[in-house]
Amino acid sequence: MSRLDRFLAYSESHRRLMLVVSAILIAGIAWTDWLLPKISMGFLYLVPVLLSANVLSAAQIVMLAAFCGWLRELFDPMQWSPGAEGRLAVSIVGFAMTGFFVTQLNQRRRLLLEHLAEREEQMRLRREAETQVRVLIETSPLAILTLDRMGRIALANESASQLFGFDQERIQGEAIEPYLPILARMLRGHRSGANLRTNVESKGKRRNGEVFLAHVWLSTYATGDGSGLAAVVWDASENLRDREGAGLDSMMATSRVLVGAISHEIRNLASASAVAHAALTRYPGLDQDEQYRVLGTLIEGLEKIASSGLRAASSRDAAVADLGTVLDEVRIVVEPTLREAGITLIWEVGDALPLVQADHHSLLQVFVNLARNSAQALEDAPVKEVRISTSAEDDVVVVRFRDSGPGVARPEDLFRPFHSGSHSFGLGLYISRAILGAHGGALRYDPEEKGSCFTVELWPMEEAQER
Repeated sequence: MSRLDRFLAYSESHRRLMLVVSAILIAGIAWTDWLLPKISMGFLYLVPVLLSANVLSAAQIVMLAAFCGWLRELFDPMQWSPGAEGRLAVSIVGFAMTGFFVTQLNQRRRLLLEHLAEREEQMRLRREAETQVRVLIETSPLAILTLDRMGRIALANESASQLFGFDQERIQGEAIEPYLPILARMLRGHRSGANLRTNVESKGKRRNGEVFLAHVWLSTYATGDGSGLAAVVWDASENLRDREGAGLDSMMATSRVLVGAISHEIRNLASASAVAHAALTRYPGLDQDEQYRVLGTLIEGLEKIASSGLRAASSRDAAVADLGTVLDEVRIVVEPTLREAGITLIWEVGDALPLVQADHHSLLQVFVNLARNSAQALEDAPVKEVRISTSAEDDVVVVRFRDSGPGVARPEDLFRPFHSGSHSFGLGLYISRAILGAHGGALRYDPEEKGSCFTVELWPMEEAQER
């Protein structure tokens, strides 16, 4: 800050002092002019005008300039001689312009200071934002990196170094192609001027040769040298293993339920066949017939197969599922599909839902199957609505799937496998009811005046433990 800036700032903050000093100077100059009548000291009135203009308004500056001009002419050696009016006008204008100059100078100084302060604040906020972004990137568990137009790593956080096996060495400057070829291909195939934003799954490789599944979110950006690429990489290998393991467990659980349901049907058939076979023994000599004995052996074999299937189905561990979480996942899965089909989903699910006796993935399959059945029933319906609701009734948790479709013409055939008129192979509802029955639950169809309603009953864990 210059001396002039310091003076202007000081005078602005000491208004009364400046006015007192200016008044004293004006009085002193006038007294000197009176003592020395042959010497004009009028030009010195510029000093009090300069001192006080910074704290005066425009009208006050004009009044001060007029007063100083009048004093100058009053004690001028050529006072009131021809042309005095012109000299007075010039003096007033000169003093006033001097005051206005100081005022404009101070105003510009204030604007400059405000601009500098605003710029400093913006720089401070920018530094804070950059620091926060840097901390966010460096502490992120996801690998974050940028590539230059040649496919070399320009910047990378610590997670990126660890992901690709650069624990001690610098990863900056390394070509990305040996470790994540998809990024190099994306960068080479990118058209200049077009922004690319997408996510991909691909194979990644660490420095030691270990392969992992990489889930990548990437985008391109323009630089002075060409297109660059920014990427966020997640090692999805563990998630893949968990997903496949959970899928296998769910498939095995569903298979056991299906085997148990089919074995139950086979046992009923075999039992009826055994009764009929035993009744034939009243015919003399039939028990000596070879075909009769073969038929008996076949019935015994079916009974053994059914018994072993039922034993396999019954050898399962107790499962617990969070009903609220399962229904949230159902909504995530089916809501976009229903919306695309023009179907309105009415969600009447409470927040505090209990744990229930059921397998999480199997229960999810049952609910998704019921929601899709409702969507299929609404293909030609004039009003397309699916309503999913929950309630507690008689110590069980009830989940209902209602739709505004035409209803079911033959409800007695709904839960029969391979029944005519069903979608796919007619096993969806049959398996769904078997899955729920294996955990003590139930699935039934409740006729309604309009549309259809499938009701699922589940045992809360507290009630299940008491039974």
